[in-house]
Amino acid sequence: MIEQTTSQDAHKTTSQDAHKKGLQRQIRRTRDSMRDTVEQIQDAAEEKYQAVKKTVSDVLDYREEFQKEPVVWTVGALSAGFAAGYAVGYSHKVANSKKGSQVADFADTVVNDLSRLGQRLVLPELNAKITELFGFNFGGFLQQIGSNGKHTRTKRLQNRRRQRQPKRGRNKKSG
Repeated sequence: MIEQTTSQDAHKTTSQDAHKKGLQRQIRRTRDSMRDTVEQIQDAAEEKYQAVKKTVSDVLDYREEFQKEPVVWTVGALSAGFAAGYAVGYSHKVANSKKGSQVADFADTVVNDLSRLGQRLVLPELNAKITELFGFNFGGFLQQIGSNGKHTRTKRLQNRRRQRQPKRGRNKKSG
């Protein structure tokens, strides 16, 4: 009986060893397969990253493109500025007809901020360049235009108010 138990134990040990070796082989193959898959994913991701990096660097390198085609870029910038200005102006006009409009408030804020930015940063540089190239003070010219326009506008409004007031008074007396 002892011999049978020993042979059964030996057979169990042999079959367990074979099973363990089979499992180890399968684990090794799975590990190798996973390693290959991860390497393929890493290679694909690296290729995509390099492609995106090249595209972004090409897009962000606008200086070189501007030097090649300055007229096209200038016209494009002017067109974009005109379109944005027209859109803000139109929305402001429409929104101004409604009292307390958020769009009108936003448009007023944008216009005021851009005006301040232009007066502080752009106008001094532009004035210096125009003075250097053409020999006249562009900032003073703009101030003169602005001051003339304000006086003319207020005079017109005052004249209109004066003309309307007597007519209203006459209608009330006669009616």
